[in-house]
Amino acid sequence: MTTVAANTETAIVLLGGEPINAQAIGDLPANCTVIAADSGVQLAPVLGLDISVVIGDMDSIEATALEALKALGTTVVQHAVDKNESDAELALHYAASLGATRLIVIGGGGGRLDHQLALFAVMFLDSLQGTQLEVRLGSSRAYPVRAGETVTISCPTGDVIGLIPFGGDAHGVTTSNLHWPLHDESLIAAASRGISNRAMSDEFSVTVTTGRLIITVDAPA
Repeated sequence: MTTVAANTETAIVLLGGEPINAQAIGDLPANCTVIAADSGVQLAPVLGLDISVVIGDMDSIEATALEALKALGTTVVQHAVDKNESDAELALHYAASLGATRLIVIGGGGGRLDHQLALFAVMFLDSLQGTQLEVRLGSSRAYPVRAGETVTISCPTGDVIGLIPFGGDAHGVTTSNLHWPLHDESLIAAASRGISNRAMSDEFSVTVTTGRLIITVDAPA
């Protein structure tokens, strides 16, 4: 769906959960560090990726699969089961520690609701400040926008765009190339005004002055 150029400073994070369709995930850049969050290792063969690192509490990956990865020279970073972070959060922190400037997070969507909501929260980790982050959940895409940022996204004309305030109201929201434009306006967290917009070209941008937004991109039904 979205256009991604090859970048050797890109890290791909694979999440556990629902199965994926490689065609829906779309093209991926080459020469990336691939980090699997626990059972996210199962996505690698579907996408034709070689795993560089597997991280998590390893509660949902078979011991034989883990040993096979070790034999291939894969770095294994194991954490205790009783921990405060999700495996996805650990993987994102690890990617940031490697100095990646772009992160593509891949999952199938669905699964446990608490994990889904927590994923949107960790998109705004302090350690990811200044990192270009894209989440691909099946055919859907999500992007975080922090206060003071402008995010430009490539997608097919006509795609459905959502602008969702996260963690509170968002102010000074300005957009370009959307069917219903916003000009220095507010989106309220306890309202649904920002959903169901449309991309009017193959590229659009969103600026936020204060607050945070999650941009969602979906193909039209």
